[in-house]
Amino acid sequence: MIFNKLSTYDKHKVFKNMIGPYAAVLIAQYFSLEYQYSAATICILSLESTRKASFRSSFERVLAASFGLILSATIIKIFKFNPISLVIFTAIFMPLCIRFNLMQGFFTNIVLATHFLLDENVSLIFVLDQYLLLLVGVLCAIISNLYMPSQNNEIISQLEKIDSIMKDIIFDFSKALKYKAVSLKQDELFEELKINLDDCKQLVEMEKDNRLFFKKVDISKNYSLKFSEYIILSKIRECFGKISTDISITSELAVILRDLATSSSNNYTYNILLSKIKRSEDRFKKEIDENSLNIENKAIYFLLIENIKELIKLRIKNIF
Repeated sequence: MIFNKLSTYDKHKVFKNMIGPYAAVLIAQYFSLEYQYSAATICILSLESTRKASFRSSFERVLAASFGLILSATIIKIFKFNPISLVIFTAIFMPLCIRFNLMQGFFTNIVLATHFLLDENVSLIFVLDQYLLLLVGVLCAIISNLYMPSQNNEIISQLEKIDSIMKDIIFDFSKALKYKAVSLKQDELFEELKINLDDCKQLVEMEKDNRLFFKKVDISKNYSLKFSEYIILSKIRECFGKISTDISITSELAVILRDLATSSSNNYTYNILLSKIKRSEDRFKKEIDENSLNIENKAIYFLLIENIKELIKLRIKNIF
């Protein structure tokens, strides 16, 4: 079945779009409200991808309705239930919603304003009836959104994929230093890495918005560290185009990068690599005058060493 192929999040989305509107109609019927099925429409409009977004859109609808229902009822009464009243209402109310960032409430109020025209009734009791209809719809949406499936497993899976791509890039850096040639594959790897980082960022932001009033494991720090690694990798990449001299430290850095890409992720391994690069840096400082490097090449090598050290330190922080 198609349903079985959906993700946990999408299954939940289908489920709440079934149950929420149905509950809204039942409650509207229980209280004998007019245009009861519009409660389902309002509920669906108020259902969002996260708890935070659902609370925000519901608040906008209720706030806008507090003024919009009275305004629409007044305009419709003046123009004797003529459809032109909707045009005038839109011309006045929509700019206000745009100005005060309440556009979610505008669409709901248009639906409710049509009820005034259809029923040819703008009495205070009917206005309150429609306000209660709105409250039923948004409350059912909020309740439906209280349970949101965690994105933690998807985020961890995405982070593992990102880590794998990063290791491929680091290994490619190692070969570039060893053979004095930058691989064409590097562009593809960086593009794939950026796409996966963007996807992971969306999942992390969604998880943060769903954590309102609920304590969950926060793994957004892991994403932040991975993004910091991406920045460092980009800086290392920039150094490669400026290295033109073949000296001993070049091959030493190639070995360190190879070990960083192929070794298991643990503090012990990373600390050994930090010690190795520190020894290489010390030797480079002692031999710097013997290598006959120009000022630019010296600066590039020091920058490359610092970036690799920073990359290793970030990977120590990002063990999960």
